[in-house]
Amino acid sequence: MYGNIGTVASVRRLLPGPVVDVDPMELYPALARPKPAGRPWLMVNMIASADGAAAVDGTSGALSNPADEAVFSAVRASTDWIVAAASTVRAEHYGVPRPRAASRRARLAAGRAERPRLAVVSASLDLGLGLPLFADQRPGDDLPVILTGSTAAPEAVARLDPVAEVVQLPSPRPQPAEILAELDRRGAKVVLSEGGPSFNGQLADAGLIDEFCLSVAPLVAGGASSRIVHGSRRTVPLHLSIDHVLESSDTLFVRYIRELSQPAVAG
Repeated sequence: MYGNIGTVASVRRLLPGPVVDVDPMELYPALARPKPAGRPWLMVNMIASADGAAAVDGTSGALSNPADEAVFSAVRASTDWIVAAASTVRAEHYGVPRPRAASRRARLAAGRAERPRLAVVSASLDLGLGLPLFADQRPGDDLPVILTGSTAAPEAVARLDPVAEVVQLPSPRPQPAEILAELDRRGAKVVLSEGGPSFNGQLADAGLIDEFCLSVAPLVAGGASSRIVHGSRRTVPLHLSIDHVLESSDTLFVRYIRELSQPAVAG
C-alpha cells in the first residue's frame, strides 16, 4: 500500500502524559487487545485530512508522510489478518504483505507469525489478475483469501483459483459477522480493517469495531472525498475512549478503543 519509509521525524506522545521520543513499532504491537467472545478483536486504521477527507484524487497516498507510514507499519505489526474491500485493493494497488525486519521481529516477540495474512472482501470478484496482489506473488507467499458471497459466479471463482483461496460465505453478499467468523475459524485473534470507507460503514452498522486508529494529516483537502466511515445505513453511536495521542511532522495519531462500559458485539 505504501512505498519505502523515508526519514521519520521524532514521534512524541502527547497523551497520556508527554513522552519526547516514542518508537511506534515498540508501542503498538505490545498493546492489550482482548479477544471478544466468538470473534477476533477488530481494529480499523484510517488516515484523514484535517477537514475529514479520506482520500485525495481517489487514494490516501497524498495524505501520508514517512511518520504515518511508520505508524501504519506498527499497526500492521499488531494484527494476525488484514482485511480490505476490493475497491480499496484496486485503488491502492495492494500487494502481498511483506513486512520489514523490524516489523517481523515485533510480530514474533508478540507471538504472531512473521507476516500477517490478507483477506479481500468482494461480492463481484472483480479483481484483475494484473493487480500486484496476484502478479507480484513469490514462491512461499501465502495466497490471499478472497471472501465472497454464496452466489458468486463459478467461472469468476475458477479464474482466481490459481492465485487466491476463494471462500464463499453463507450470505449472497459477505456480511461483517460472517467475515470475522471465517477469520476466527482460521485462528485470528486480532484483525485489522483497512477499509475503505464503505466497508467501515458496514462494520459500524454491525457494531463490531473495537479499536480505531486515526491519523490526521495536516492539510485541507477539499474536494468531494467521502468520510472515513461512509454509507452507514443507520446512525450507530459507538462511544470511544482515547488510549493515546502521538504527533510527528504535524500529523496526529490517535488510538481510540471502545469504551469498556460498551460491551463488544459477539460473532
